Amino acid sequence: MKCGSSNSSPIEMPRRLSPALPNDPDSYESHFDNAALFEFSTVINSSLEPDFIYSHILLTIMGKLLSTRGIVLVADAAGRKEYVVEKVKGFEASLQGRRLAIPRMPRSLTFLEELDPGRHPWTEFFLSQGVKILLPLLIADKPIGTLGFGDRFSNRTLLSREKTYLRSLANISATAIEKSRTIAELQLVNRKLDRKIQELNTLFDLGKEFGALLDPEKLIRLLVFSLLGQVGVNRYLIALKDGADMRIAAARTDAGTPQGELLAELGRIKGPTLVEDYTVRGFVDPRPVLKSLGLSVIVPMQLQGETRGLMVLGEKLDRQPYLQADLEFLASLANLAIISLENARLFKETLEKQKLENELMIAREIQKGLLPSVLPGIDGLDIAATNISSKQVGGDYYDVLTMPDGRYIIAIGDVSGKGTPAALLMANLQATIRALVPLNLPLSELTGRVNELMCQNTGGNKFVTFFWGCVNPADCSLTYVNAGHNYPYLFHAGGSVDRLEKGGMILGIMQALVPYEQATISLVPGDMLVLFTDGVSEAMSRDSEEFGEERLERVLREHAGEGSTDIIDAVHRQILEFATGAPQSDDITMMVLKMSG
Repeated sequence: MKCGSSNSSPIEMPRRLSPALPNDPDSYESHFDNAALFEFSTVINSSLEPDFIYSHILLTIMGKLLSTRGIVLVADAAGRKEYVVEKVKGFEASLQGRRLAIPRMPRSLTFLEELDPGRHPWTEFFLSQGVKILLPLLIADKPIGTLGFGDRFSNRTLLSREKTYLRSLANISATAIEKSRTIAELQLVNRKLDRKIQELNTLFDLGKEFGALLDPEKLIRLLVFSLLGQVGVNRYLIALKDGADMRIAAARTDAGTPQGELLAELGRIKGPTLVEDYTVRGFVDPRPVLKSLGLSVIVPMQLQGETRGLMVLGEKLDRQPYLQADLEFLASLANLAIISLENARLFKETLEKQKLENELMIAREIQKGLLPSVLPGIDGLDIAATNISSKQVGGDYYDVLTMPDGRYIIAIGDVSGKGTPAALLMANLQATIRALVPLNLPLSELTGRVNELMCQNTGGNKFVTFFWGCVNPADCSLTYVNAGHNYPYLFHAGGSVDRLEKGGMILGIMQALVPYEQATISLVPGDMLVLFTDGVSEAMSRDSEEFGEERLERVLREHAGEGSTDIIDAVHRQILEFATGAPQSDDITMMVLKMSG
């Protein structure tokens, strides 16, 4: 028996896979494509210059597609669905910078002739320019732009492998473009930040210089030098508010300076404004005048939201337009300057106020010297008086004069108004009285002469209410004239009260048509005479209620048994209590005479 058979099949060993040979067409082309992609990525990522990146992308893909024309559109940075033509090859150069709205960008390589123009009207622009193929640039499936190409030399249909290769090129291109844009934006932000830091340093330095000056003229000069040096302008106009109007503080223009209504119109602006962008709000259009003067930008100088001045500037020496950053810097400079100018003004006002207060203190001391520092002692009379001014100086007056024959003149007056004018008239009244009393004429005649002199001195626009009397200790009599003054109280020992009314019109208004009338009364032990000005009876409470003569009479009755000084103190205490929380509205002057036994 033979082993084996001619019909039996030999046993085959497993075949070992051999590595791909270099002459394998598929493997070699795949290796070549990968190497080309790597080289393409290396080249376009080696530069951040957009023009180089766009050019290399177009040339590379145009070579793969066998097309002689290419275009790059990049999405608008503001996020709108608009695309801007950034680079063209083979198309008209005028297309560069053109904007095109593409609501829905295709997500893959697209032949535009295959799209329905009715659903995609934007394709008409591309087709009219000869763009036949779109290759979108995507980042995370979000379009950042697109590449467009014209007709191909070959009509051969692109294979799936070729489309994948082109898509890979587009993806690498999108990444390179986005990186370039991002870095460009960062560089722009850094430049803006550097400029802001420089501006802040400049403002800080200028702030120290402005803060060191308190002279408005020097501050204006420093502002002008800042505009010339930091901004670079050769025409300017600086106006400051003076009351309700604007006045020119410094100017250098082509011819003349605007005034009046035109400056008032500019004062309505709330922020830096280019003349060409100015919106007319009133009846005056300042633009033609400003342009004729070579002025280009208006910058309000604001303080707490109120325009206190204006800077109107010409174009910059480098002929560059005013950017938003320039306007912001100018606004900061303007506000810095107006704050310093306001501080200088307040400092000057403070000095003037301090000087005035010092002068008023001197005037107060002089006025106190005019009033009796010590009242004369009169046999049988307890007399006291007080004067409390509502301001540094006042218009209330009292006096006690000793006559050579042993009689005494008592007087009290109230000049209309308050402060320095009233004090001056009060001093004039006192001088007049002291000059006339030695004439030893009847009080009625002396009062007429005082009125004549007051009319001559005041011109009729100031007046004085006045009461005076002549006390004769020998016969305990009082002869008096009341020239429109608050009626004094005469409290009799028995408890009755009289008001001393006899006299005539107030002093200083006009020449008396009727002679002043005098009256004489007798004084007995226990009688009390109270003279006062309207600052006593018309003292105001916090609720604007008057102290009133009824309340005054009640206080006087309650303290009638006390000494003259104690009575005055009691009235003053009641007024202070009544007017708690309210400022003293008028001068307070009182005189009390009590007949002793």
